[in-house]
Amino acid sequence: MPAEHNIDHDAKLIATLWTGTTTDQELSEALILYHRQIREFDYASYNQLLDFTGVENIHLTVAGIRHLAHTAVGTDVTGRRTRLAIVVDRPVAFGLARMYATYRSLVPGQSKDVAVFKQRRDALDWLNGTGAADEGIAAGRRGTKGRPGNGS
Repeated sequence: MPAEHNIDHDAKLIATLWTGTTTDQELSEALILYHRQIREFDYASYNQLLDFTGVENIHLTVAGIRHLAHTAVGTDVTGRRTRLAIVVDRPVAFGLARMYATYRSLVPGQSKDVAVFKQRRDALDWLNGTGAADEGIAAGRRGTKGRPGNGS
């Protein structure tokens, strides 16, 4: 599962486009490698956008998603609250991403607000503070009014 990272220093945003097939093991390995790569720089205050619209096949388990949530929280920087937007374009992927956001919100010490979107533009608006997250989807804090991906 290849991932292409784009860092926008002006916007303080790290955007990652994922393609191919997604498995539990590949996502965990990619997360660990990603954090090793960005650890060299001060990106702790950057928001993140994960775009999975290029993923063709999804082979994830509930246990794998739970493990990924715990691993991800272990990379959070204490005292720095940031946002993570996940963009998906299929119903199954949307449900799995919501599951990840929920599991991540339950891990003690997490410091990211996570929201799931169907449209990249909606995700970018939320990351910039101009758009709404799906109510109940933001990890750690409840989202605001509106439902991403449906134009509200």
